[in-house]
Amino acid sequence: MNKQNVFLLKMIHLFQKYPREYYVFGFFWFFMLLIILEMFSFTVVNHWYYKDLAVKQQTSTTKTPVSRGSIFSDNEKWKVLASSVDLNDLAIDPSLEWNKTKLANFLSDIVYNEICYLKSANECRKALNKFLWVLETTDFRMNEVYLKDKILSRVNERISRTKVTSVLLKDNLSVEQAFELEKLNISGIYLNGTNLFVNPEEIVDDVFVANRISLVTWDDEATVKHLIRKRTLRYLPIQTKLSISTSEYVKTKLEEERQAFARWFLKREDMMSQFIILSSNQHRYYPENDMASTILGFVDNSWEWRYGIEWYYNHILKWKVSETYAKKDIMGRLIEPLSLEDQTWLAWANITLTIDRNIQKAVEEIIDVDIFDYQANNISVVVMDPKTGNILAMASHPRFNPNSLGDAFELIKVTPEKYPNPRINLLWARVLAVDNLAGSEYIYDGKKLFLREISREEYTDPSLEKYVFANRQWGAVYKNDIIQDLYEVWSIFKPIVFAAGIDSWEINRYDMYKDEGFVKIDNFKISNVASQCLGYNTFQNAMNFSCNVWMIRIAQKIGASIFHKYIDSFWIGKKTGVTLEWEVFGKLDPYERWSRAQLFTTSFWLWINATMIQMAAAYSVLANGGIYYKPQIVKTIEFPDGKKIINKPEATHRVLKEETSRIMTEVLVEWVKAWVSKQWGVKWYSIAWKTGTAEIAYKWGYETGPASTMWFFAWYAPAEDPKFVMIVKIERPRSSIFGWETVARTFSRISAYLFNYYWIPPKEAK
Repeated sequence: MNKQNVFLLKMIHLFQKYPREYYVFGFFWFFMLLIILEMFSFTVVNHWYYKDLAVKQQTSTTKTPVSRGSIFSDNEKWKVLASSVDLNDLAIDPSLEWNKTKLANFLSDIVYNEICYLKSANECRKALNKFLWVLETTDFRMNEVYLKDKILSRVNERISRTKVTSVLLKDNLSVEQAFELEKLNISGIYLNGTNLFVNPEEIVDDVFVANRISLVTWDDEATVKHLIRKRTLRYLPIQTKLSISTSEYVKTKLEEERQAFARWFLKREDMMSQFIILSSNQHRYYPENDMASTILGFVDNSWEWRYGIEWYYNHILKWKVSETYAKKDIMGRLIEPLSLEDQTWLAWANITLTIDRNIQKAVEEIIDVDIFDYQANNISVVVMDPKTGNILAMASHPRFNPNSLGDAFELIKVTPEKYPNPRINLLWARVLAVDNLAGSEYIYDGKKLFLREISREEYTDPSLEKYVFANRQWGAVYKNDIIQDLYEVWSIFKPIVFAAGIDSWEINRYDMYKDEGFVKIDNFKISNVASQCLGYNTFQNAMNFSCNVWMIRIAQKIGASIFHKYIDSFWIGKKTGVTLEWEVFGKLDPYERWSRAQLFTTSFWLWINATMIQMAAAYSVLANGGIYYKPQIVKTIEFPDGKKIINKPEATHRVLKEETSRIMTEVLVEWVKAWVSKQWGVKWYSIAWKTGTAEIAYKWGYETGPASTMWFFAWYAPAEDPKFVMIVKIERPRSSIFGWETVARTFSRISAYLFNYYWIPPKEAK
């Protein structure tokens, strides 16, 4: 007898040992236990998952933002910087078989007016590429006939479509769901990030596809089948967020057409109005596009606030948000659409900034040109009124357009033609390379790529297929680096040390000192750069030639305790309190912890990190008679009930004696006369300024060679009665390593504008 038969006999004997009723009861008890465990899993372990799933299947939620307060500049005209408006989206019904030639010409004119008319060549090119759905128009010409032909060709292509070819079936997929859908490998299913799209025209068996998708997404199979069905295209978007003037033009033309038809001047088949669909939607609209975008922040398409004023003052900008809940049947169709409604009422306010729109615009236009001339990574400028602390302009390049947020993620392929020397051209840009194993998903030219960020050592690796963000900074372009980035401020810090020495009566500007060209600390030597520093010279001469040794002599005379007190009084190492989100500040160590070496090196910027807004406030102290004014960017807040909050200038404390401020102005004006780049001064005006060159730290040292420096320019004018203070920063210029060929030129052009704008009469410098 084999082993199989022995086992079978043992099992028969076992079953015969007990009555059959026992086994029947045992089976039902075991089955009941399984049911209880499964019910426990549904009702307790995974309760919230299934509850949320049921709610999503049974109800539809629509959030309707009603309005939001506006943001204004401090100007009578052209003052709106952000507002909530109803803008029209232009679409057509392409299923009609009437005259489409007239329609195509009309739509081409509309698109041209929206994307290119009265726009710069660069703005037009970018908008045209987006409309044509191409990366680059190689034969681009800023010519109306050429542009309209390009647009007409694309319009004809689009309006000839008659079938729905793309449906958003599911958004916010989990990683597991996306992976499972990828494994299905079904024609017509496309994943874009966490979004699932389907092309119904490519679906062969909709029953099979609906079943497979529903098993992964947990959506109702009948609903999925309904969404992926083949159908005629009845709504084709042409242009979103039409300007108010264009919307009025379209409405007028369509009304004229209807009147002509009513009077028998026009046949129905020749009417464009039969095709056109104008739908009004509320948008957060920024009339000046990218102007002041890093100040304002933005409200995205989901009406979620991000960055800047929109973020910091969201609690008083937002108004009413209503959520309507509607029940759905098993097919996903709405029933009782007004069955449940919840409304949240919130106060709203209009905010007027201290920003002067005209100055902001002029500064941005200047730096937009200069950044390309200098081949720099970044240029930032802040202009402040030294007698009030009001910020008049705060500009950076690159920046973003809050009306078109997706532009910040635009990729450019790195080619030898565009980037002949990638080690220099791409320095400190965010560069990505294709890596199908470790990369994250991106879309380029409509195709999916897996890219990872690479180190600068890999920039020159020819084996890597590389891409760079068009703005070089990716989403970091949303950041306001004037308040959110710390820098070693180098020589523009020296007037603060000089002022501390004068104010404490430890030095006089014409006191003499002996400069041997260096100071030795242990095994280290701190040297000057300029040969004019050597010998017996005045402290004024030391300022003129930015000598490091004289800075150390001042710090020695003052002593660590008093020196620390002055730095702290200038508000270095603390937030200024400007009402913008995420302001940063550098740490200032207690003087008791300073070594002798730290005292010496702190005297000429080492160990001192500051933001541009901190330095603007510090130079305002030098300019206005020694008073520290808190920087302000919001002038008024006005509520709908008429209540108005006015932010008056806030003088927090005295830093320097008035006499010290006057002397420092004379010192800096004298420095201008001696400086090698005085040709960039504005003729017939008296200006107090100081430049600074910063080497950029990298791997426990400093970079060398092209694109390894940062230039600062700090100034105020007119010297005899300052109206504005300005700090300019240019990061990694490649055209020249000399400040008089970069930062000085930018300063000169902006200052000339400011003198003309304020009608300040010329007065020859003494």
